[in-house]
Amino acid sequence: MANLYLIDGSGIAYRAFFALGDWMSTSDGLPTNAIYGVARMLLKLLKEYVKKGEDSIIFVMDKKTTTYRNELLKTYKAQRPETPEKYIQQIPYIYEMVEKLGVKLVAMDNYEADDVIATIVSKKKRNYEKVYIITSDKDMMQLVKDNVYILRPEKGITEMVFYDAHQVEKKMGVPPEQIADLLALMGDSSDNIPGVKGIGIKTAQKLLQDYKDLDDLYQHLDEIKGSTKNKLKNEKETAYLSKKLVQLLVDAPIDEIFEDKEIIYQGFKDDLRDFLKKLEFNSILKELDVPDTSSNSSKMVMKTKTEKKDYSSKGKYYEYNAHDYKKLLKTLKKYEIISFDLETSSLDPYQADIVGIALSWNPFEGYFLYLYKEKDRWEITKEIVNLLNNKKVIGQNLKYDITVLKVNGIELNKVYFDSMIAAYLLNPDSRRFNMDDLAKEYLDYKTTKYKEVMGKDIKLLTLGDIDKKKVVEYAAEDADIAYRLFEVLMPKLEEFELNELFEKIEVSTINVLSEMEMNGVYFDLKELKKLEEEYDKKLNSLMNEMKKIVGYDFNPNSPKQVRELLFENLGLKGKRKTKSGSYSTDADSLEALRDEHPIIEKLLEYRKYQKLLSTYIIAIPKLVNKKTGRVHTSFNQTGTATGRLSSSDPNLQNLPIREEDGERIRSAVKAQRDDYVLLSADYSQIELRVLAHLTNDETLINAFNKGEDIHALTAAAIFGVKIEDVDYNMRRVGKVVNFSLVYGSSPYGLAENLKIPVEDAKDFMNRYFKTYQKVKEYQESSLKVATQKGYVETIFGRKRFLKNITTGKSELKRIVINTPIQGSAADIMKLAMINLYKKLPKEAKLILQVHDEVVIELPKEIVEETKKTVQDCMENAVKLKIPLKVDISVGKNWQK
Repeated sequence: MANLYLIDGSGIAYRAFFALGDWMSTSDGLPTNAIYGVARMLLKLLKEYVKKGEDSIIFVMDKKTTTYRNELLKTYKAQRPETPEKYIQQIPYIYEMVEKLGVKLVAMDNYEADDVIATIVSKKKRNYEKVYIITSDKDMMQLVKDNVYILRPEKGITEMVFYDAHQVEKKMGVPPEQIADLLALMGDSSDNIPGVKGIGIKTAQKLLQDYKDLDDLYQHLDEIKGSTKNKLKNEKETAYLSKKLVQLLVDAPIDEIFEDKEIIYQGFKDDLRDFLKKLEFNSILKELDVPDTSSNSSKMVMKTKTEKKDYSSKGKYYEYNAHDYKKLLKTLKKYEIISFDLETSSLDPYQADIVGIALSWNPFEGYFLYLYKEKDRWEITKEIVNLLNNKKVIGQNLKYDITVLKVNGIELNKVYFDSMIAAYLLNPDSRRFNMDDLAKEYLDYKTTKYKEVMGKDIKLLTLGDIDKKKVVEYAAEDADIAYRLFEVLMPKLEEFELNELFEKIEVSTINVLSEMEMNGVYFDLKELKKLEEEYDKKLNSLMNEMKKIVGYDFNPNSPKQVRELLFENLGLKGKRKTKSGSYSTDADSLEALRDEHPIIEKLLEYRKYQKLLSTYIIAIPKLVNKKTGRVHTSFNQTGTATGRLSSSDPNLQNLPIREEDGERIRSAVKAQRDDYVLLSADYSQIELRVLAHLTNDETLINAFNKGEDIHALTAAAIFGVKIEDVDYNMRRVGKVVNFSLVYGSSPYGLAENLKIPVEDAKDFMNRYFKTYQKVKEYQESSLKVATQKGYVETIFGRKRFLKNITTGKSELKRIVINTPIQGSAADIMKLAMINLYKKLPKEAKLILQVHDEVVIELPKEIVEETKKTVQDCMENAVKLKIPLKVDISVGKNWQK
């Protein structure tokens, strides 16, 4: 017997729209990400599963129509965000793509796609050996039975996971026949299914282990104990309403829509190629054996309507060895732009030995100089790097390569292009800038993964231990792909006027960060050990206090146990649900419950100490490098959307510096030598100064030029008093108002920050904007300009493209207002660091950058001259309408 494949088309298309970036479009601007995703999924299904001429396949779409569920519950699916316009534009093309691929498409009035699929399963499953439903919707799991299975996309669009009844029960905790009852009890926030208030997935699963279904449960309600019984009793009507909403219908008139012979798959339609060419899906065209019905060329073009190369095919890769590297040097001299990549035995620059050097000077070509265990490997490397210092060097994440070379006494001092940073500037909200992802996104090329080369011995071996041919192919490909990315991304930087920012700020920052990472930070491990003992005692004390409050032992580090304690045993009402439908126990959720039970404050305090202990006090000693005795954090240029730097392993920018406990951890950062000290230089109120510059507000500008206290000035304005009458608490409120409104906070956000009524917050905001009138005008004009241009930008042209930000309107407004300010401040800091890198005395070492602050380790005898250099470099990094001011402190440890 043949098989039947039923595709939840609306779900798949919508998933594709968000999974693939909305940068995908044709040369005339038609968005194509959803169409492309649907095509890829169908092609994989047709190739790997569906037998032509035997199996049947149906693609089921929702229609924009009212169903009986909307009548049962007016808010059904009401909270879902408005369907993006770019998705709506693609729907007709999705219909056409499905038809051209030879797949039957069904969409019915008054029935959701789920109900149509459920009806087909109910009426047709006996006609087939197996029925597969392709969906990511958990509601569909109730259909799994006998010969009915689910293929569920869980990674991207095309990678599908098989579910039979056993797998459904393993994932959901109940068998398929109880899925509707499970959702009726726990609810489903994605569809606005209310469920029973206070009952999460764990409680619902437990109930359904004891009772067959909702009817059985309510017939035995008296057997249920505690608050769960009351919740069920009070919400009985809602529970049954929820079950009606999630139960799938099996009465759609499918016989009126298609006959069985129509859905047998017969292959592609003759005009598929023309349609794929119209959509500029060249990579798909190359893979398919479909007839060419026209003589037109099928070259893709960029959005700028300039011709675009097809970068999706594999290159040719060659090996050089240490004996003939002189030939390689001779060849390199002929080329101006060269892609460079080191392959090493470790990610730790201090442990890394060189395996070889990958190079490319033309796209689709790559060369690998194999040097593993060669006696003269570093001398050869130095010769090549010295030659490259007279060329334009390009690559991917070159900071790592530069640091490895520096550790070994070699300077690569001329970076021309880094594909990771270029991609970041073009889409700072992406967060995915590794080469594999960039190759897929910009070149439609699937790279060879490191895991594929290393195989099962990835944790035991290095690249030097792997077959040489494999290494050559893998490494040379990296250099080649970096070159291809350069050819694609460099014109885009110019198109969006980002090339000057890229060259003068971002590329120039690479060497600075490499130097800082190599310098590292020294920690007093004895001080950290002392803190560890203190915090262990504090945590034990808090644990005992919590046990006394609730009457039993529980694990405060277990979200499951904390959920059971708060929402089941204590009966508290959660504020926010997780994706799984359970109430969240994260810090913000607990903070919102602080006044509802004394256990909350203890939990928050416990978590604070536990986090400090695990993240810093215990973790940092393990990260001390054996060779240097210092911790070498990683500074990331692509970690934030605004341009600020971030750090990781460990994150030294995230210490809670305003609390005594954070200060104590900071104090463990010391100068390593007795005759050295630490110098901290911190920009004073840089974001407010940037605000004054951007808004041209006379009150702000005059205040900064006169050296007045800006927080006291704001406090005087909002409280209606003279500046000399502003007390400590008033100034604190003024400071919160200043920074909240710089960040584009709403009255509700300000009220939350100050713990005051919303009406009072509105009054404060009105008085603030009356004092700083140009700030209000600037914020309003920023929103208009951003809407017109589609992006916001800093003083230096750093852009944040609104189309790449998926968030609500209020959050988008905040981003539009804040990004130019925070981003400009970040750019100023980078310019200052570039100046410091060039001008600091040789003995003074930059070791840290945290938000608006830099930390330098230096000999005591050069403190005064270094202070002057630091002040000059930072305060003159850029000329604004008001002066930049830097506060400097010096001490044996890191002081604020």
